[in-house]
Amino acid sequence: MPLHKKIRLLLNYFLGPILFIGIGFSIYHQVIDQPQLTLHWQHIKKVFLENGRGYLPVILLFMLLNWGLESKKWQMLTSHLQPISFWMAVKSVMAGVSFTMLTPNRMGEFLGRVLYLPDGSRIRAATLTMLSSISQLAVTLFAGTLGLLWLKKIAPQLTNESFGWTGLLVNVLLYGSSLCILLGLFIYFNIGWLSRQLEKFPPFSKYAYFMHPIGEIHYKELLKLLALSIIRYCVFMVQYGLVFRFLEIDISINELLSSTSVMFLILAMVPTIALAELGIRGKVSLFVFGLFSSNSLEILVATAVIWFINIIFPAVAGSFMLLGVKIFKKT
Repeated sequence: MPLHKKIRLLLNYFLGPILFIGIGFSIYHQVIDQPQLTLHWQHIKKVFLENGRGYLPVILLFMLLNWGLESKKWQMLTSHLQPISFWMAVKSVMAGVSFTMLTPNRMGEFLGRVLYLPDGSRIRAATLTMLSSISQLAVTLFAGTLGLLWLKKIAPQLTNESFGWTGLLVNVLLYGSSLCILLGLFIYFNIGWLSRQLEKFPPFSKYAYFMHPIGEIHYKELLKLLALSIIRYCVFMVQYGLVFRFLEIDISINELLSSTSVMFLILAMVPTIALAELGIRGKVSLFVFGLFSSNSLEILVATAVIWFINIIFPAVAGSFMLLGVKIFKKT
């Protein structure tokens, strides 16, 4: 078996479960140590019964809007290879979500997306997936940096080590994300020029054909793609606001917006494995929202609700859509 396959199997089927168990054990103790745990469980059951019918359908609608925006981005990008319908773009994106459940850091997303393209266009489409990811990542890092600066202002306890935060951690997040933003935006807005420069080097010249699609994308189209990424990020923020209101978690709008953006920032920088992703999200949410709320159980439930609605539901839908896909269309 090739080395890369052995590493992949090790990550997914050995380290993933161990990491999940370790994080789950840590979260369990954090929840068990919470005062009046029984009352918190009763409160969660109560809000699900009383508020569920009003909030959950709206949160689901925002999930559809979220993936609809991502599908629009994909439809726009694939027009440089082969025009596809919006519904075809939706199926491609849903298939990509399914594949992300099988690979670390969602690296396999493009594998699901390109299955709906002709065989000869699939490798070229991988570069388009990268461009879409850079646009979303740049928005996440920029908003997270602003959120972290705002947290420093409204949360004097931010660098109190009893909360797990240190001055070093805050500075690493600030300077690290700022550097990534500058580098990411430079690559993003100069992607065509960079691809043409790579073509001049013999080791890369034979792969020039696969880079041509991103070299054809106009500056205005890159701005439009970035705008869609910003709108999609805002949808995420509204979803978290709705879920926190739904569970009646006592936190102000400023605290919610800044904490959510910092949580997204940390999640973007932390390597994840599919089986451990929910645990990692839960741990990070407690780490960030714990600055303003002691309701650990409600925070974990909010994180789980968002994860199931935004990731698991689309992944299940995508897996059903994959049933009718011909992986190899040519003989």
